[in-house]
Amino acid sequence: MARRILGEERVHDRLIERGIKLRHLQDGYSRNGEILESCDGGESRDGGESRQTLIFMADGKWMHGGLTDRLRGMASAYKFATEHNLDFKIFHTSPFLLQEILQPNKVDWIIDEHEISHNCEIAKPVLLYREDFNNDSALERQLDSRHKQFHLYSCVDTVGEEFPKYFNELFKPSPLLENELAHYSELLGENYTAISFRFQNKLGDFKEFTFKELSEKGKRKLLSAAINVLKKEMPHQVGHDNSDTALSCPPVSGHHHLVNETSKILVTADSPTFLAEAEKLPNVVTVKGKSIHIDFNSSKNATDYLKAFTEFFLISKASKAILYRNRKYKTYPSNFPKYAAMLGHVPYEIVEE
Repeated sequence: MARRILGEERVHDRLIERGIKLRHLQDGYSRNGEILESCDGGESRDGGESRQTLIFMADGKWMHGGLTDRLRGMASAYKFATEHNLDFKIFHTSPFLLQEILQPNKVDWIIDEHEISHNCEIAKPVLLYREDFNNDSALERQLDSRHKQFHLYSCVDTVGEEFPKYFNELFKPSPLLENELAHYSELLGENYTAISFRFQNKLGDFKEFTFKELSEKGKRKLLSAAINVLKKEMPHQVGHDNSDTALSCPPVSGHHHLVNETSKILVTADSPTFLAEAEKLPNVVTVKGKSIHIDFNSSKNATDYLKAFTEFFLISKASKAILYRNRKYKTYPSNFPKYAAMLGHVPYEIVEE
């Protein structure tokens, strides 16, 4: 009803304005030392010769999403900046400094805290958070000619299939991440399959928001079903009946569904319980480290988040990537393996039961 009466753009603008207030994104901004409720308005400034700058913010003012949300949000923001003649920076300090794991590749996106203005005559916060918006248009309407900096809070995907292009212009692995990738690449060899599982807290061992764990019986059944999917990817190795195709799905064009006897399988998951069971199977490789959600952990130690970045890049180099989904137990349809596969142009499929 509101959309018909006010129009799409006005509804979107009001939701964004409300979202900025609810998220307290304007906290700390001032004009001439006076704390303000809004950074809109004010007199025009002498623009000089410098271009305006769009800064992707992950500073802990609000929930910024998981790793995939942040990466696609940054790539989308950078795409917008290039198309609108804006300089682009990333200020990612919550919960860790991004540049300790990902470094600038073709674009110098690093900005120090002292370079970020909270003067309302210079800077203003902007927001995108709804996938059903025309988000490029919604962001355009929040920009103006008065301000030099626009502090963007967003994990919205507007980059789509161009994700690899903009990601690779922005990022390359840091030496810390390169060492991890070299280690696991040697373990995996070539032509490995990557299989991802996203249980949230259904197995009772992963802290994320308020998601509840299953009953003990439900845990056992879900764990067994997930392990069986792994066994179907290695029938010659564990003696599984190749005629049982209940959990299989059609192979990706040009690729065999089943790996050969010597191929490794990279298994990624958010459940330590599941990973411990998966590691008992032949030729399974898992990345060591603690499974944590980037938005639900306060550690500022970048190495605590290295596992997820390592898995992301390893999936991007696999011969095939798979996501397991269980409809009965409603496992999460994670975008993590999808975007990792997209980054490396890797065939991707979802196995459901």
